[in-house]
Amino acid sequence: MVSRFDQQKTKHQLFHVSLSLATILICMTYMQYRRNWAHLGSFWDSLVVPIVFLGELLKVVLARFYGRIEDGVLTVKQRQKKASYFTPKELLGGFTLQFLCTLLYAFICIILGAPVLGNYEQTFVLALLMTLLTVSPTVFLLGGGGALQVCFCEKPDFVTKCEDTALNLFKYNAVGGILGAWVGSVVAPLDWGRDWQAYPIPNVIGALLGSALGNIYACTHVLYSTARVYMTRKRA
Repeated sequence: MVSRFDQQKTKHQLFHVSLSLATILICMTYMQYRRNWAHLGSFWDSLVVPIVFLGELLKVVLARFYGRIEDGVLTVKQRQKKASYFTPKELLGGFTLQFLCTLLYAFICIILGAPVLGNYEQTFVLALLMTLLTVSPTVFLLGGGGALQVCFCEKPDFVTKCEDTALNLFKYNAVGGILGAWVGSVVAPLDWGRDWQAYPIPNVIGALLGSALGNIYACTHVLYSTARVYMTRKRA
């Protein structure tokens, strides 16, 4: 039996991963250009958070572009429900959800060793970056209500195939970012005396590199699946 190959889905996946890796590469290039690691913990003096924000927004635009045709297959009820998730009230709810997630990440950072009585700005920047890598893309794609459903492992019934593809790729981004930020904490207590060991520099870099590795894994999986379908068709 010849495996079915979805060309549009594969293109979407590869473009999505390319955007993710390009975002990380731009962040790393910017950090190398600044040659001052201390700015990574500053909200006003660093472009890492805006760059990541723009990258995640572009991935949502990409999902909208590939899903524009699929919106026509939704029922009237599904379209109405989808539209209800982007009302001013729901948009405010999405902003509130991201704000609460930022507070949660900040609390986790403190629990895991971040200074309690200092470095407030650094903790906020790290927490905001983690929110952008994990929660924000889903909020941008599905609205506050839809993102809340996904957080509770319940996929909204109006999700199209392209949106489902984007959600699956967001998972690699999120898991990689979380694991990377956690692994970055390992170098902080080491007595090396390096300027890049200062909090939250290892965590920020770890989150970015972890996100990149998660997307590389996703890209490898896509290419492997594509190659397997190709080889199956060739033998058929």
